[in-house]
Amino acid sequence: MRTSTKIALLFAGIWFLGKYCFFYFQVLQTTEKYPIQVMWNILCLLLAMSIGSLIEKRKEIRSESSALGDIKSILGIGMIYTLVVGGLIYLYYAKIDPAYNENQIAVIQESMEKMVDNPEELKKFKAERPEFEAFSKEEILEKSAESIRPWYQASTVMTISLLGMLMLSVINALVLTAIYRRLLFRQPKQ
Repeated sequence: MRTSTKIALLFAGIWFLGKYCFFYFQVLQTTEKYPIQVMWNILCLLLAMSIGSLIEKRKEIRSESSALGDIKSILGIGMIYTLVVGGLIYLYYAKIDPAYNENQIAVIQESMEKMVDNPEELKKFKAERPEFEAFSKEEILEKSAESIRPWYQASTVMTISLLGMLMLSVINALVLTAIYRRLLFRQPKQ
């Protein structure tokens, strides 16, 4: 197994350990502080890609390397991290903390109930969405609950996380390649 693969797996494990510690100690579990957990994932992804590729880059012969090869190598590290963390995200939201998604649904439904109870907001809501014009308050709440639930399933959260990490991996690979080729491993001009 390549060193960069081990580094990607190591940082995926570090991310999951941090995520589990946040859950176990009930730190950063509120909706307002949840972006810090997302930043934790972004940091671990960036560290995995930069450290793993730095170790690989030190081993290679600089005169034989190309920018496209560097991007491919760095992106490979990001993909390993992304796939492992995507699976761990599914595990986390399906088995460890399924109540988080249920709490998110409850918060949204509570805000919908407040909106439906306010006649002005209800009128504005129906004006913006003509398909709800003939619905009663209960029907609006029922339809909104049906439309919200699929977005807060473990598989949906995993899919959205995979897409986000994939895009971030591509951007990181391009930026890291530019940094390595322009600053750290600059080849002498001949």
